[in-house]
Amino acid sequence: MLAAAAAIVVFLLRSRAGRRPAGEVRLPASGHRNLGYLPGIKPVSPLSKRCIPHPVQKSGVLPPPKTASVIDGMSDITESLGGLVEKYSLEHFTIATIDGLVFASSGGKSAEEDAARFGGFATAGFHTEPGGIVRFGLTHKGSDLVGIIRTNLQIPAEISRMIERDTQDILNWWI
Repeated sequence: MLAAAAAIVVFLLRSRAGRRPAGEVRLPASGHRNLGYLPGIKPVSPLSKRCIPHPVQKSGVLPPPKTASVIDGMSDITESLGGLVEKYSLEHFTIATIDGLVFASSGGKSAEEDAARFGGFATAGFHTEPGGIVRFGLTHKGSDLVGIIRTNLQIPAEISRMIERDTQDILNWWI
């Protein structure tokens, strides 16, 4: 009887030896048993994990603006900002408060991130930031705002003044 019980125990142990418990991960056959070891992977800054990637283009200059109204035929401020993006061949355009909140946007996916990162810089004139960002300060009805443009192209001074005027016209019309 004792021999039969011992045989059953040995049989069960051998049959379970080849099986993995549920949820157990099988390690690769390579010599690396440390799951944290990933050769060739470089550390990434925490901020860049949240950033929305944008394709990098060769630096050029914005083409001349199209002759289109940014107010006529538009149903709301978002359409007007979309018209501004189209008129000046920009990627995205966001108006942010100096608190870093989105005031209005052309609808780009990075509007909230752009507002949070660049909204606190309401200074006069156009300033170029890394990553294809151009920002400029505006004032509307006593409130300081920041225009945030996403483009990888250089904006000539004449076109920057036109963008600023059109942005002010949009704000005056809709707000």
